[in-house]
Amino acid sequence: MFRYLTSLLLLSTFFLVSSSAFSKDPSANKKPSACFEASDSCPAYQSFRKKTNPKNIHLEKGKKYQVLETHSKANYYRIKIDGIKKSARWVSGQCGNSVASCSVNTVDEKNARDKRKPSRKKTGEYLLALSWEPSFCEARPRKKECRSLTKNRYDASHLSLHGLWPQPRNNAYCDVSSTDKGIDRNKKWHLLAPVKLSTDTIKKLAFVMPGYASNLHRHEWVKHGTCYGTSADRYYQHAIALTLQVNQSKVGDLLVDNIGKRVSLKQVRKAFDESFGRGTGKKVDLRCDRKGRISELWINLSGDVIEKEAADLDISSLLKPALNAGFTCKEGVLDAVD
Repeated sequence: MFRYLTSLLLLSTFFLVSSSAFSKDPSANKKPSACFEASDSCPAYQSFRKKTNPKNIHLEKGKKYQVLETHSKANYYRIKIDGIKKSARWVSGQCGNSVASCSVNTVDEKNARDKRKPSRKKTGEYLLALSWEPSFCEARPRKKECRSLTKNRYDASHLSLHGLWPQPRNNAYCDVSSTDKGIDRNKKWHLLAPVKLSTDTIKKLAFVMPGYASNLHRHEWVKHGTCYGTSADRYYQHAIALTLQVNQSKVGDLLVDNIGKRVSLKQVRKAFDESFGRGTGKKVDLRCDRKGRISELWINLSGDVIEKEAADLDISSLLKPALNAGFTCKEGVLDAVD
């Protein structure tokens, strides 16, 4: 019995020593945090096969993103994008390069990061967001602009201006105080300072932006307009002009003719192609609410805009060089005012 216990003890010791001697160093399994450095402002998809891109998220050129996984066959990287609810997104390998670390170690890299802070640009990417007011008011009937909505009002049958947003998304709140940011983010827009607009611009803006009644224009100026690079008056003159060009096209005709019916993304994109040139429809994302009602069109634009007068803006020339849009809704009901 003693010999048996001694042999068992020796055998256990052998396996313990052997296991220690031949096991891998735990640190050997720790790989460097792989990162993806964007070389272009490309779309970030939830599904790269379906090209779905909720919230129209794009990479920030020059920024590094943590890599969660890769799809080598399709050449796509799944990365983490901070600041959005579902932070894991897929991006094409053609939009950047894989790097070993996400840290900013050199002076040049730090300077590059600083240059990417929100800034006013003469040329760039923009997103024109146009709303379908009847759908908006179905969900928010107590809003001031919704209480007065009737079948005869312009926005009952035409797209309304939501906003004109300089891209990428972090290009917001330029030179805005922390106090005003807080007011805006808490949606206390009536506490923001009045926007300096001409009488003519106010009249036109209230017509194409029903949310003007709830001070939407103050929010849009503070968050997005301050990064546009012009006065508030010119910013809104541009937004108004672009909205009217869409409404006065075959896109507007399509919507007027189909109120109360289902409208597809394919129909909308075809109307853009017929109105503004082949391929322009691919720049448009159709968006629907949870009940399947069409809520907005998000339209990608690109070009030199801020030096131009509103009368000289041509949405066709801004659509053609813009990034293609993903889609969040293939079709939806175009709600009618009750």
